[in-house]
Amino acid sequence: MPRPRALMAPEVLAEEDLRPLVGHNRSRLPAAMFAMGTWGSSTRFREQLMADSEFPLPGDLSAFLLVNQLVYRGVARPTALADAIDTGRSNISKVVARLEARGLVMRVADPFDKRAVAVALTADGRVAGQRILDSNNALQFPADSDWTEDDAAELERLLVKLVRTLDALPEHPLSAASGVRLHSD
Repeated sequence: MPRPRALMAPEVLAEEDLRPLVGHNRSRLPAAMFAMGTWGSSTRFREQLMADSEFPLPGDLSAFLLVNQLVYRGVARPTALADAIDTGRSNISKVVARLEARGLVMRVADPFDKRAVAVALTADGRVAGQRILDSNNALQFPADSDWTEDDAAELERLLVKLVRTLDALPEHPLSAASGVRLHSD
């Protein structure tokens, strides 16, 4: 495909105009967090995780994401799951039905509101969820990396501290979005 003629010549831009706004000469934490979040939510990473964990519904990204949500939430209402995996509320019933047919999830009375319905992992769903966690851990800290147990423990301590601090903001934005609450030990 040929370039459009109306493109600006690269020499018109100063070198600083070509650099990112974050991460090159100041704190690199925002850039690192952006990189991790982008990688973790990328289609390529998710597909690799589905393959590595031998997810029972290959290629069904919505089902994979729903199981992943339940791995971290335990139990959740369909509307919360729809919001979390960015699908329509009407579509979530179809995703849950596919997972139910494979014996990975079940509908239950919401433990927090007996009038509502929630979704939980079955025993087979928990096995699939554990395989996802194991595969994810292998990607996060590859066996041949130079991370020590102390490095991993320090990263965990600081990251949990950061998440708790951010979730202390009004309306608890992290736990509201993820369903994960990291309580003090």
